Amino acid sequence: MTEILFVFIIVTLLGLLAWEKNENKKERARFLNALIARTPEQYRDLELTAKVKPIESPAKTEPDFVPESDIEDQKFQELISKEVA
Repeated sequence: MTEILFVFIIVTLLGLLAWEKNENKKERARFLNALIARTPEQYRDLELTAKVKPIESPAKTEPDFVPESDIEDQKFQELISKEVA
């Protein structure tokens, strides 16, 4: 019974420690933005850019090109008939 209590206390303390580190990181970023900004408008813009996620471009996929010399004649004919249909 006491082991369960100790495990619960340790997990709770680790969670609080992780939360505190996360909050300190956010506060440090705000402080650096305040040091960098020369005007309140620049500070506002820096805070806004920190909240906006960057736009991710879709991953480019390679086309399924296979050289004609690597394909058997029958498979080549099947692929051509699929493209026409």
